[in-house]
Amino acid sequence: MIRRLTAPLFVLAACLVGPAVFAQKLPPEIEASKIVRAGLNTGYPPLEVKDPATGDPIGFDIDLHAAMAKILGVKIEYLDGSFENMTPALQSGRVDMIMSGFYDIPRRRPFFDFIDYLKAGAQFFGLQSNTDIKTLTDLCGQTITTGRGSSYPATVATWSEKNCVAAGKPPVTVNTETDFGQELSSLKQGRAIGVVTGLEAIPTVIAREPDTYRTFGPPISFALMGMAFQKDDPTLRDAFHFALKQTIADGTYAALIKKWKLDFSIYTDATINAGPQP
Repeated sequence: MIRRLTAPLFVLAACLVGPAVFAQKLPPEIEASKIVRAGLNTGYPPLEVKDPATGDPIGFDIDLHAAMAKILGVKIEYLDGSFENMTPALQSGRVDMIMSGFYDIPRRRPFFDFIDYLKAGAQFFGLQSNTDIKTLTDLCGQTITTGRGSSYPATVATWSEKNCVAAGKPPVTVNTETDFGQELSSLKQGRAIGVVTGLEAIPTVIAREPDTYRTFGPPISFALMGMAFQKDDPTLRDAFHFALKQTIADGTYAALIKKWKLDFSIYTDATINAGPQP
């Protein structure tokens, strides 16, 4: 999904610089600066949210990013902005990578290379008080909301065409918002009957307000979460691929999966550009 890199911006340091565990080649400018700039969209639990006490980003992505950075002997500087502006930021070179709820999907691969590190997918959820939605097809003709710039609008459109329109029912109407908080506001204020977001995020959302939300049926797609890099930058991609495999081998990845309760999303294959069309 991850999420105004056009500023004003604030920059966040993600980890302490430490000596690289293994020598791993980095692009010359990063080797010199020891800084990797990363696009971020806080507000997507449990992957990246702001710590209410400090305002700093916390979450699974932040912890895993810090572990990989320590292996490579670099520091991560985050540019936190809207989800839809992360793509142009990476394309323009304003950031070196994206690791923020960003799916590895075929339509993005002409522009970026991906390292896959989590199982993901799209799922509907809504208010417990809404008892009218008993099956997913009860959403036909209804309005749902989801993230602007994400893959979810296309995923919902495909699902709606197959499950609603093909059955002679009206399609699902999709509204988009700039961040997850606005999606929840639209739901609570009645502007949408449901939200579509990543199945990796929904357990945390429900746990935070256990008497408020419920899922509407099973996931409607499967995807892989990816770290994105410019296609002309294989050196940096390969460095982070190496570091990810090290975190898997030394148990750090598994510990973070447990810490952030992402057991259903564990993905240790560390593939490159292997995500399906969700």
